Amino acid sequence: MPTVGSSEPATAVESETTKNATKRVVDEVVALMGDIHDVKEEIMARGIPFHTVNVLVELGVHGKLEEQAGMRATALETSQKQHGPAAITAEKLDEHLDTLVALEKDLGHVRKLGRDQGLDMTSINYLTLIIRQNPGDGGEKVVNTFLGYAMACDIPLHRVTEIAEQATSGPKSVLPDIPREEGVDLGAESRKRWITDITIGCLLALGALAVLT
Repeated sequence: MPTVGSSEPATAVESETTKNATKRVVDEVVALMGDIHDVKEEIMARGIPFHTVNVLVELGVHGKLEEQAGMRATALETSQKQHGPAAITAEKLDEHLDTLVALEKDLGHVRKLGRDQGLDMTSINYLTLIIRQNPGDGGEKVVNTFLGYAMACDIPLHRVTEIAEQATSGPKSVLPDIPREEGVDLGAESRKRWITDITIGCLLALGALAVLT
């Protein structure tokens, strides 16, 4: 993959991206979560609490429309009390909820496709969290800072190269992958491969740290 300032044609970059299932899924999840966030922000700006919005969407996703209708009426009353004439209308709320339900279903579909391609969606979720929390550089500064500390601490890594190859190319068959405990002979690895191992392993560790903190 070319770096910033590379003269490699954009079509070549796009071609490499489309071949990388992990990159493709992460990009789609990040985009969908961004769209979901924006619509929820519009509803909450009209006085409807975050928790209420989430429950309304969850009920819509699962087709529990009768339960949703009762909470929807309460949400409209809350908005009316707080914003008066500027309160959200029933039509606008329904439009936003329909959009959110559709986006949530799309998000679930993308995650399912990721799992079907053999991706570890827990790790994907960590990665998307890092990217969304660092919109300026996509998490680059945070990852590099964390990586520096991780390397200084001599954190041991296991099966990172294997995981990286699977994340890029997907499983070799439709049968479940059977984990194998295989030692990694660092003396036989090139320096480039060693650095790759550390980078990807620390990225996963960073994701876990971001979620826990």
